[in-house]
Amino acid sequence: MTQSAEAAAKPEAPPTPPEQPELLKQVAGNQAGMFLVTPGALDDADAHLAHIRELGLDSHILELEVCGYTVVPPEMVAPPEFTARVRDALLRLAEEKTGVKHSLDRNGDTGKYAAFAAGGGFFLIFYLLFEDPVFEEWIENPVLGALVNHTLKGQGRLSSFDALVRWKDASQLDPDVLDHALHSDSPRWPDGNLLDGGNLMTNSAYILTDYTKENGCIAMVPGSHRLGRLPYPGEGLKDMVPVEAPAGSLIFWKGATWHGPGYPKLTDGLRLTMNTTFFNRSLKTVEQFQRAVPKEVLDRRNRQFALLVGADDMTGFGSEGPQPAYLEPYSFF
Repeated sequence: MTQSAEAAAKPEAPPTPPEQPELLKQVAGNQAGMFLVTPGALDDADAHLAHIRELGLDSHILELEVCGYTVVPPEMVAPPEFTARVRDALLRLAEEKTGVKHSLDRNGDTGKYAAFAAGGGFFLIFYLLFEDPVFEEWIENPVLGALVNHTLKGQGRLSSFDALVRWKDASQLDPDVLDHALHSDSPRWPDGNLLDGGNLMTNSAYILTDYTKENGCIAMVPGSHRLGRLPYPGEGLKDMVPVEAPAGSLIFWKGATWHGPGYPKLTDGLRLTMNTTFFNRSLKTVEQFQRAVPKEVLDRRNRQFALLVGADDMTGFGSEGPQPAYLEPYSFF
């Protein structure tokens, strides 16, 4: 065979793959920008690990994976001044909703508030994001963002943003009985098994008053997230532990982790908690964000905020068809 014939018989070498940013542009272009494009897994993993180490969250990520929850201390989460601002904003909202002035040293009152889940020694304040700029700032918190990004693999979106105001109630004074049964927050199948093993959502509580068992702290069942199902009636009660922590701490847990909203509160005064849940982008959120977030809010906030409220998502459109998203698909890093 001649040299030219040998050359002709050789298969052509595959084209050199384009560099990652160019490849992302090509994929995004092929999909008409309608679907989220995930950056290179290895590059993203390196940046993610570096970010976790920079924030000092190594041990908390380990605890989250082993136990299903972790408690980040106040000094790692936010300055005391920020905690005070959130607390003041929630007390103001409690008064606006109920018509009753609330303070930390007195038991609460539902007053005129007729929202779902009001009564029995507690009430919830829903849809906090637009109530005060301090709540916008919370969605930009780097520790919260890193934990969400790790747990939901960069696909997290804010699903609900609420506050729980709780106080001592005469019907709930047994210190060893939870006021609600142990449960998982995750979407589930009718048979009690969790959707994708409970890995499609996560939850967090920014606690604004000290959490002790006597003060009605939350209960967790360590390791329960590995079961990927709801607890059977009575299951897990002997294994649950009180999660005690000072005000300003962040309690963060996986969607599959069994927990109870709290031990009975035996002390006078309020227990204040700000809760944020995050879902995988494939799930419908509990509260409406995405297009409900005004452009002026997005303009003053960072990319983490925009991603977590779904500003890069073009889906959910009407008869007008897909419209350009506020933010191009973008990694946290």
